Amino acid sequence: MNAFLLCAGFGTRMRPLTADTPKSLVRVAEKPILDRLLDELTAWSALTDIHVAVNHRDAPDFHQWATAHRTDLTAAGIELHLHDDGVESPDDQLGSVGDLKFLLDEVGVPPDGALVSGGDSLYRFPLAPILNAYEGTTNDALALHEPDPARRAHSSVLRLDGATVTEVLDDPTGAASTRICPSWLLLSTEGLEAVSAYLNDGGPPDTLGGFLNRLARTHSVQAHRLPKTPNLRLHCNTPDDLERARRLLRDEPRHVLGPDAVRGCLAGAEG
Repeated sequence: MNAFLLCAGFGTRMRPLTADTPKSLVRVAEKPILDRLLDELTAWSALTDIHVAVNHRDAPDFHQWATAHRTDLTAAGIELHLHDDGVESPDDQLGSVGDLKFLLDEVGVPPDGALVSGGDSLYRFPLAPILNAYEGTTNDALALHEPDPARRAHSSVLRLDGATVTEVLDDPTGAASTRICPSWLLLSTEGLEAVSAYLNDGGPPDTLGGFLNRLARTHSVQAHRLPKTPNLRLHCNTPDDLERARRLLRDEPRHVLGPDAVRGCLAGAEG
């Protein structure tokens, strides 16, 4: 299995913290954000390759980061690859879907599906139960409960029919659903192949939510509805977001759900 990590953004909304540090490498609770995702991925028994899309400006920082991790990952049977998309300024960035297309062009479409993830979120539950249950034949999204309407208004919101995603929408009123979808998807080969068609048809390249909405209409997308526990995902997109994440991880446990609670959601029961 492959993991495609989309870390090529410029972190403009997190300035000045990102003036000298890529957003994914900003530290939370003594570790870069991306390191915490890496910790989760190394528990995925089928993982063989991690491909990270980075912009040209931040490529040297990511090369230094990769050097610090590559030996341990290789010993675990995982190869870490960096891919510089050549973009030097925010005005020219490819967008998250555009960078996913860039990675697919670089390495090809994996025959067993892949994880697609942003690099600016912290998850307060183990991802391994979901990853290790994935067989590569479905398109899966996380459906996390967000009780705060203001936070929902800045996320991709899911409409669900049971465990099936029927629509992914921006919801400025924060009232359409309490279930949000972070940039963390398990995509089948067919789902990955749909990226090119989406962009060729004029789909916006800057949000995975737009692509997932198209995929839900043309294919099938299933949602892992985790228990209605707040703060399961900490999105570090602004200085205020970052301070909130630092405060929560300083005062509370890193994981607020255990693996058994996550496994229970895989059976289709809503938490």
